[in-house]
Amino acid sequence: MSKLNEMIREFREDIGQSIEGLALLMQLEPDEFARLEEDWIPPDDILKRLCALFEWNYNDIKRLADKTPSVKSKKKELEKSVSSLAEETSAKTEVPQFAKMIQEARITAGQNTLGIATLLSIAPDYYEEFESGLIPPDDLLRKLCSLYGWNYKQIQQKINSQSPILYGTRQPPLPVKEMQARLPKIELPEIPDIPEGVSLHELIQQSRIEAKQNVEGISLLLQINTEYYEQIESGEVFPEQELLKRICSLFGWNYHELLQREKRSQLSKLQPAVTSLDSSDSSITETKLREIQEEIAANWQQISREQQETILTHLELVSKMMEHWKNED
Repeated sequence: MSKLNEMIREFREDIGQSIEGLALLMQLEPDEFARLEEDWIPPDDILKRLCALFEWNYNDIKRLADKTPSVKSKKKELEKSVSSLAEETSAKTEVPQFAKMIQEARITAGQNTLGIATLLSIAPDYYEEFESGLIPPDDLLRKLCSLYGWNYKQIQQKINSQSPILYGTRQPPLPVKEMQARLPKIELPEIPDIPEGVSLHELIQQSRIEAKQNVEGISLLLQINTEYYEQIESGEVFPEQELLKRICSLFGWNYHELLQREKRSQLSKLQPAVTSLDSSDSSITETKLREIQEEIAANWQQISREQQETILTHLELVSKMMEHWKNED
């Protein structure tokens, strides 16, 4: 385990987060993130996401990663495999050596045959033939060199210098539907129902407690500061649209269903005024009032939250004015 691997593990433990939670934010599989805490030095794109999430200085972390012995040793192993390929003279030994080189590079990258085959847009069984001794056609050889960072011309010259060479005859790419059919089936998790009658800030707080997470950990996952998150849980502020989407994704809620729930909650506050009038002997003004109230209720869900809040503010002013007039009488 390198210093960088230890830093990643210690930081996760300090904020009280699970491997699964951070893997979701990093867009990685849980076992991939687990390897970040063991011996894997990730490529630059993953390293940048890691630094952005943990608020680390990328240049400092990059220098630390470059100094890690495991990174250098892996590069030396690949360079040694390329040089050893040139030292062999007979095709009988050359083909297995190139196949071994592909296999070692895949294992070093922590990939299975299905993953590499998907990146090359070929069938897994066709890729397995390369690791068994089949020399890939030129277009796939270019992809392999690009994938593993090899010099294409150097690899091509060394392969062409050998005789005889076994090349494949069938076309490697498969139709998209057939490739998707070969991939393992993934069962989608059930999305929990959002309970009615509970305010949004109370629902967020309950969900955090049920997930056994602290305020600092959830704030980090949502990429906001702790004070702002505490204001959300206390009901002082309502999260903006993008933040609300992240909250729904974190707790497994349906974003659109949550919006409808909030609109129904706001409408229920207005509903008693709509239904409180006695329609048995209504005057002209009462009938007009009821029509206005029914029109507001009918169009309530078709306007934005900001427009709803504006209307509610006006209604509160009207209510206070009526109370003032009542006291004067």
